[in-house]
Amino acid sequence: MRVRGGISTAAKRRSKTTSRDGTSSTETRRPTGTPLGDHAGKVDRDLGRLLTAMAGLATRIRQELPVRRDPASTRNVYGEQQLELDVWMNDLFVDALRGSKLVAQVASEEMGEVKDVGRGRFSVVLDPLDGSSNVKSNNIFGTIFGIFDRKSLPARGSDLFAAGYLIYGPATTFVYATEAGVNEFVQEGGARSHEFLLIEDGLRLPSKGKLYGVGGHRDRWIPEVKAFVGELERELMNLRYGGSFVGDFNQILHYGGFFAYPAQVDKPAGKYRLHFESNPIAFIAEAAGGAGTTGTERIMEVAATSIDQTVPTYVGNQDLVDRFRSRF
Repeated sequence: MRVRGGISTAAKRRSKTTSRDGTSSTETRRPTGTPLGDHAGKVDRDLGRLLTAMAGLATRIRQELPVRRDPASTRNVYGEQQLELDVWMNDLFVDALRGSKLVAQVASEEMGEVKDVGRGRFSVVLDPLDGSSNVKSNNIFGTIFGIFDRKSLPARGSDLFAAGYLIYGPATTFVYATEAGVNEFVQEGGARSHEFLLIEDGLRLPSKGKLYGVGGHRDRWIPEVKAFVGELERELMNLRYGGSFVGDFNQILHYGGFFAYPAQVDKPAGKYRLHFESNPIAFIAEAAGGAGTTGTERIMEVAATSIDQTVPTYVGNQDLVDRFRSRF
């Protein structure tokens, strides 16, 4: 599902600046005034309602951050220590999806099973708190989600109807993608602080990637990854790695490049969760003109064998992903 087409009018109007390290940045226009629900509703009315319900949780999440930073007494299905915020955000999203009356099933990184929540048309997968290790240090984290239309979970990424993420950064932003393209919104301040307004539609990865980031331990990377990273370093690409998939991919979306959490010698299946992280981000990457691979196959073509399976994950500009995949 690669979207064809040129850069949007909004993108053409952006002016570029260059940082000290040579990375081009873009200055976007102020929000156009188009609310998220109205924008998505033109694609599908129910999708607009569902995304509005999810985005509407952002203000409450921001309010709870200062008081829910401590570890919880529980671990998720992967054996990872949960934060109070992990558990609370999971319950918050599940309750909101149930209350929307639009969702039949929900699966989350924080739960060990698919949960039936109603008789709606959508099934939703999500990582409620991506980058939880960044909470203590007050660095970027967010929420990743994927939406299936009339599909039971688990499901292939190629069956996704929409995907997106929230970022709780200096500004709260919301990105969603369908086959029609990728769109970005920002939460406005003032009297309409609850509302997300359009910054840009038809987002495309820049034609030349400038950044790269790779997770895991370098000494445990498989040889193909070590060799390719060395190649990117010799090409003077700039390293960016912030410890949250959502934040690191957002850099790639705006500046272009390559991001991976690779296969390692002790973890050949990688770390990222196919349903909750890899499929949604690969969907967005492809909708923006990029690609996502496990090294040997397209991420979204991986057979869904269990809700908690993991895959090596490599996403970014099409040419860089193709170059990497040619090593296998």
